[in-house]
Amino acid sequence: MTAGRFGAMTLLSAKALRIYADRGLLPPRRVDPDSGYRYYDADQVATGWLIGLLRSADLPLHEIAEIIEHVGDDREAAVARLDRAVAAIGRRNEARHAVLARARLHLRQETTMSTVTTGVETDRAVVSVLCRLAPHELDQRIHDEVGRLRRIATDAGARETGDPFGIFHSPVTDDSDGPLEIVLPVDGLVDCAVDADVRSYRLSGGQVATRSAHGAETDFPGILAIYDEVHAWITSGGRAPIGPPREIWHTLPQDAAGLRLTVAWPFVEVAAAK
Repeated sequence: MTAGRFGAMTLLSAKALRIYADRGLLPPRRVDPDSGYRYYDADQVATGWLIGLLRSADLPLHEIAEIIEHVGDDREAAVARLDRAVAAIGRRNEARHAVLARARLHLRQETTMSTVTTGVETDRAVVSVLCRLAPHELDQRIHDEVGRLRRIATDAGARETGDPFGIFHSPVTDDSDGPLEIVLPVDGLVDCAVDADVRSYRLSGGQVATRSAHGAETDFPGILAIYDEVHAWITSGGRAPIGPPREIWHTLPQDAAGLRLTVAWPFVEVAAAK
């Protein structure tokens, strides 16, 4: 059937069908090489309807893809994927409430910074890689890139001297893809010529405001409330943030122990900055 008829049967717009085709969720069975017209089979109607149903619940496309890939061969696996997606929605909703609670404090000019501490970081050698990515890609990308940086350091004869961390040069949100710089502290500069996207340099130290987080606190977007606490502490006390904030990962996102991290934001006293 034509894309128009298929869309009428599934209540999917032409724009939605193009997006789902481009993402591999619902590719047409045939595309006319001359006209470019797309044609679908009747057995795809149920899948199209299911995708529309899941999207109406605001399920992200990457989670829908994980469900749809099992529909044809293992429906129980598809149901299990859906159950995990529902649980993730619950966590995201809790995280959104945390962020909105911080916004409410801002509106009332009542921001609190109960658990912010300070420290001093020394200059140190690091290896790092710059990544552009979406929020749902963060956990896997951090895990993979930290592993790669560790292999590069080991092959170069360098020793890891601290927990890996990320420097958020710009936010990683649904509207911004960073970049995020994934960093591994090591005991000296290394040759990264084989990996063109990896660099080795000395990262400057200085004062940092810190706030630890673990468990549900680390879920996106709730983690933004932690950043807000640290930023509010800096800006409300005669200080100024300098440079982008960082996340120090004491455990990695996919570790069995669960994610533990510290948000660290470099700052200076305003008098010193002048």
